[in-house]
Amino acid sequence: DKNGIRTYKGTEEERADGGKIADIMSLPETVVLSLDQGIDANSMGDMMGSSSEKDNNDAQAMPTPEQMAAMTPEQLAEMQQKAAAAQSMQKQIDADGGKITMKSLRLGVEGGLIDQGKLVEGANQMADKMGSMSGSIVTQRAVTYVQEEYKAQGIDPADVQNAYLSRMATTMFGLCLVSLVATILTGAVASRTACSIARDLRRETFNKVMHFSPAEVGKFSQASLITRCTNDIQQIQMAATLFIRMCLMAPVMGIVAVMRVLANHTGLEWTIAVAIIAVSAVVGVLMGLTMPKFKKMQSFVDRVNLTARELLDGLMPIRSFNREEHELERFDKASLDLMTTQLYTNRAMSFMMPLMMLVMNCITVLIVWFGAQGVSDGVMQVGNMMAFISYTMQIVMAFMILTMVSVILPRAEVAAERVEEVITCPTSINDPASPKLPAASAPRGELTFRDVSFQYPDARADVISGVNFTTHAGQMLGIIGSTGSGKSTLVQLIPRLYDVTGGSISLDGIDVRDMTLSELRRRIGYIPQQGRLFSGTVESNLKFAGDMVSDDDMRQAARIAQAEDFIAEREGGYDSPISQGGSNVSGGQRQRLAIARALAKKPEIVVFDDSFSALDYKTDARLREKLAKNVTDAALVVVAQRIATIMHADQIIVLDDGHVVGTGTHEELLRSCPAYLEIAQSQLSAEELGLTQEEIAAVTEGGER
Repeated sequence: DKNGIRTYKGTEEERADGGKIADIMSLPETVVLSLDQGIDANSMGDMMGSSSEKDNNDAQAMPTPEQMAAMTPEQLAEMQQKAAAAQSMQKQIDADGGKITMKSLRLGVEGGLIDQGKLVEGANQMADKMGSMSGSIVTQRAVTYVQEEYKAQGIDPADVQNAYLSRMATTMFGLCLVSLVATILTGAVASRTACSIARDLRRETFNKVMHFSPAEVGKFSQASLITRCTNDIQQIQMAATLFIRMCLMAPVMGIVAVMRVLANHTGLEWTIAVAIIAVSAVVGVLMGLTMPKFKKMQSFVDRVNLTARELLDGLMPIRSFNREEHELERFDKASLDLMTTQLYTNRAMSFMMPLMMLVMNCITVLIVWFGAQGVSDGVMQVGNMMAFISYTMQIVMAFMILTMVSVILPRAEVAAERVEEVITCPTSINDPASPKLPAASAPRGELTFRDVSFQYPDARADVISGVNFTTHAGQMLGIIGSTGSGKSTLVQLIPRLYDVTGGSISLDGIDVRDMTLSELRRRIGYIPQQGRLFSGTVESNLKFAGDMVSDDDMRQAARIAQAEDFIAEREGGYDSPISQGGSNVSGGQRQRLAIARALAKKPEIVVFDDSFSALDYKTDARLREKLAKNVTDAALVVVAQRIATIMHADQIIVLDDGHVVGTGTHEELLRSCPAYLEIAQSQLSAEELGLTQEEIAAVTEGGER
């Protein structure tokens, strides 16, 4: 109210519950209530101090007879008054059950037995002593007095304590359940988020790799790209899981512990700063030692993968040359380099936990050392010191949890940099800003090279120079030349596996660089020399182009490619399995399936990059015959080493060192191109050539001139 008096109202049960009173009363109010209800004289003396006890004893000491004889009448009257007051005060104390109350103190002051000034001084001494104590000690003393008051009022303190413990136990159990649910949710969120990150990174990385030209693939190497798409992204996923899980839990635990430490006011907060500085120093030193090694480690992983890939792909030549021991030593060297680096980093990181435990134990010793002095001085309780140790360990543990993330972060950082290199790598083959499509009236299957030149990146000279030709649907263009003359490079420019560095290539009247890659490659069927099949079935490989390929298209393509017979002989037919790379079929069968796969999509241009090399002459002839009869709406571009494969072509181009040295039909080139004649002489008999010695000499001499 306006006089500063607080009134507590409640039911009998609430008033009987001492916890209700303790919750609403401050410490001064508790002392006043205790004085009003009565405080044990011995407890009052303890709180007042030794000087107060001395004054009280002096006031109650009886004078000797000699002292009484020397007293004046006024002094005798005063002594009698004090004696009467003492008797009244003692009677009141006895009536109050041996407790000093406000009433007994008032009788002592009014009778002159107790000096009011000394009483105030004693109260101040009590306040000073209470002020020098920690809050917990004062609270403990006050609780003792309150318990006595509970007993005086007929309330059992054990019931109050049991009720308090029940409430606290319920609260703690509820908090444990909340912590359990939070931990489960944190783990679920961390796992889901990390998996989503890894999924998106794999999709983006793989999509980027799919748009790489052979130049970009060669820049990274296939083994490195595989490692970056798998192992590196897995490292990022593990780091993300640990980071999210720990970084959601550790800050909460650390912040709550800091709040509790600051609330206790123990004066030992500086030990936490020492602990954090020590932990930071340990982590900094270890990271400085291991970070460069983590970068080397991933390159060693690439080398191990590359070496293993070469060994597996080259088992036959390795065995034929009896080089197993040499290749095993090469693989052991790559593995040893990786193992040495991993051992270094693992050994360095193995110091992390022991050093952390050493820091924690040293901090515990510091707290006990300095805290024991506070306990000895009476300004700190042992329980407070133990609580401070517990909270400090929580803070250090929270910081340690964060440092545990740092164990995997360096390797994850290196992995992230390697993945980023792939994702941010500029591609040389891209879709145009304004794509074009051939006009509806444009001739279908018309392919034109205009002064085409090409130079590999970082090369000093052109691989192909000044190539010009045009071919149409229903025609066959043969390309022949010596090894290294640029035949495969020339046809790889058609589907834009590489881009020309000079001149232009047009399809149906549109520059191939002005068409989107998907539209361009939809119109082209490209069969590389090494026909690669994918794991699955025969049908899944022949329908690799997608839903555009019907069952009839698939079977027709297999008949043209001379693959129908051996497919029928396989158990399961078109549903028979194909292993990775087509390793469960022969080289010739693999090439025929690759040819059928390209024909099934019905392209405008079919490019055979020496795709007949694994076929016998009989199968080669039948396949070319079927192509001539059934593929009349597409232009055929055939790269070959054998004259017999292209001798019936409508037009043949002869390449020598990247230059076109002859163009024409088979008969025309025999009489006009020395390079073609030289190839023909090495493969055909004199009767098959159909030339006399004089004609051969004339062609040869003309070439020399």
